[in-house]
Amino acid sequence: MTDKNNLFKIIDDFHKCSVLVVGDIILDEYIWGKANRLSPEAPVPVLEVEKYNYIPGGAANVANNIRTLGGNVTLAGVVGVDSQAETLNSILIKNNIDTSCLINTQERPTTVKTRLLAHNRQQLVRFDREVKTPVTSQTEQTLFEKIQNSAENFDLILLSDYAKGVLTESFLKKIIDLGKSLNKPLLVDPKGLDFTKYTGVTMITPNRLEAETATKSPSGTKPEVLAEKIREQLDVQYVLVTLGEDGILICSKDKLKTIPAVTSEVYDVTGAGDSLISGISLAMIASGGDLEASVEIGNYAAGVAVRKIGTTAVTPKELKGIMEWAKV
Repeated sequence: MTDKNNLFKIIDDFHKCSVLVVGDIILDEYIWGKANRLSPEAPVPVLEVEKYNYIPGGAANVANNIRTLGGNVTLAGVVGVDSQAETLNSILIKNNIDTSCLINTQERPTTVKTRLLAHNRQQLVRFDREVKTPVTSQTEQTLFEKIQNSAENFDLILLSDYAKGVLTESFLKKIIDLGKSLNKPLLVDPKGLDFTKYTGVTMITPNRLEAETATKSPSGTKPEVLAEKIREQLDVQYVLVTLGEDGILICSKDKLKTIPAVTSEVYDVTGAGDSLISGISLAMIASGGDLEASVEIGNYAAGVAVRKIGTTAVTPKELKGIMEWAKV
């Protein structure tokens, strides 16, 4: 376990770090109210709406976490030409997130996930508006050119894949080749059945189920076996397998270690993975590549996130607070 003062020093240096987040951008809509009766039309609750709120989701939540943690961030991705894109853009600008690498396109709507919640916590239903087909080659090229023109300004590239069609195999190859040519670390939060499209990244962070699926391994396969398979198949330096209450497994060529989970009240796991990889990314830069300390910091960031309802961002004060609470 890394010394608390060292972890605090890394967190204090987050403001010196600059991250490019590339991926699937989502607008999370929350509709809050009371549900005290059933509809006479069908056996479903009637939600008496009291308020709406909108939060950056998907790759935008990753960018928001990096910003609230004190880092500098640019978000790259695709949104529609619609009111939801305008809402999201205004939130990003207000939160000091650089939107110069965003593309608006008529080919698809902005991805929106709407959640109806009753009595402050209970989620009644979620419905999604999205198009998951791959973006067109023209949109892909336009987005890549924007990234290429500014990539030298970033310390690290973070790929946030929500399988909504932006991180295609061809686009990923361009980004990974670009990152390597500039000697920039590439971290990826993966999705999908096939991880070979991420070949050559610096770090990949699947959960246990994703690792089993991607390696075509039977359920119950030891996470150490899964991680080593992924590391060898993808030629990556680091594989982090998240194990829920069992913590996080770190696998590299010369390290195999499990970081215990942060003991915490869990209200909602939504966005915990985003907070995890955001914390790791900033800490990897600020610490000069201290893998274990970076994973510990990301782990605590996720511990903060699960204490909150809905898609959330984490602050340095909250991060230090949970470390004090856990008596690091």
